[in-house]
Amino acid sequence: MIRTLASIALAILTLCLSGPIAAQAEPHRATRLGNPATRFADPLKTPEDLRRTLLSEALRDDVVKVLRLSGYNGDIEDFRRAAGNAPVRELRIPVGSVLPAMSTRTKGKVDLLRNVLWAGKKPIDAYEFSFISGEHRYRVVTPKACGNFWVEEQLPRPRHELALSCEAPGESTQPHLVGVCCTLRNSGDLGEPQAVLTLPMPAGARVRCVSGGADTSDDTRLSWKFDDFAPGAKRTVCATFVPEQPGRVVFEGSATGKRAAGVSSQSETRVATMPAELLEVVAETDPVKVGGEATYLVRVRNPGAQPLTNVRIVARLADGQRYSGGSGATPVTTADDGRILPAAVARLAPGEQLEWRIVAKTDKAGEVSLHVTLEADEFFCPVEKTRAVARN
Repeated sequence: MIRTLASIALAILTLCLSGPIAAQAEPHRATRLGNPATRFADPLKTPEDLRRTLLSEALRDDVVKVLRLSGYNGDIEDFRRAAGNAPVRELRIPVGSVLPAMSTRTKGKVDLLRNVLWAGKKPIDAYEFSFISGEHRYRVVTPKACGNFWVEEQLPRPRHELALSCEAPGESTQPHLVGVCCTLRNSGDLGEPQAVLTLPMPAGARVRCVSGGADTSDDTRLSWKFDDFAPGAKRTVCATFVPEQPGRVVFEGSATGKRAAGVSSQSETRVATMPAELLEVVAETDPVKVGGEATYLVRVRNPGAQPLTNVRIVARLADGQRYSGGSGATPVTTADDGRILPAAVARLAPGEQLEWRIVAKTDKAGEVSLHVTLEADEFFCPVEKTRAVARN
């Protein structure tokens, strides 16, 4: 009888020899780990050992039972993904620590002890990893000596959060075009089912072009929708506007999610003057007779304060005209699809200008035209002009 009582006392003092014990006000006092009869699994030497143990099909039911006994109400697959992929950290649990729980076995059956005081002679060497399931954050702690893991919720809980930054140059370097780029980031811990970024049309400017699949159906604003916006994800979208007069052009972006609160960001560009146009197309022959030739002058200026690089134009003649020739700042060639292609100019300094002349033969009566597109590395979207000429 005395030996039986002594054995029971020893089981209480030795965690990995412990069976299920009813909750008490005083913590369970543990003094050593690793008994083969009551450890959850074989001792762990590497993080890979931990992953194999927690993902073992042979131990799957026992792992799930420990999760549920630990109060884990998340998705089992979230736990398994984390066990297979989450970063595993080394952990040393000091002597005297009171642990929220620890799994154990009694006659081979898994159970969970709560409120465990570690009273051994040295700290517990353990592994830990964290993960999110639903809207809760969890930590899994596993002593190396016995694999007697447990799961605990971590605070603060994961959050839904967006961050928005809209940036525009303080002063437009190309006064005929002003642009803004907005970057939306999921700065929270949880995925956002749908985030919406909105940019109202600024006063004193009209939209020229946009990126990122913007919704332009509302003439008062641009908007972008991002579905399944994952934590850490970011999207940058840009828009270019044509200012209607000198002054401030203010951009006031905002974003909201189905779960995240709204955020906003403001930036502005100052348009000091409205100088000569970037692109000018002039008909030197107007009107032109059927069978005659129309000559178009294409002039490109740099009215800004910074050089333009890789300046290039593409011209197209309307139906009823045939390309006859071209000359100017660079050699002019044509493509099989009818595009007229002057060679690019590597650099156009502030105040400088380029000119080309395009000659076309007219075949029919009516109006004809030349459409020109100007591009440079500094432009988010091209500048376009069309010059019509009457035929008689």
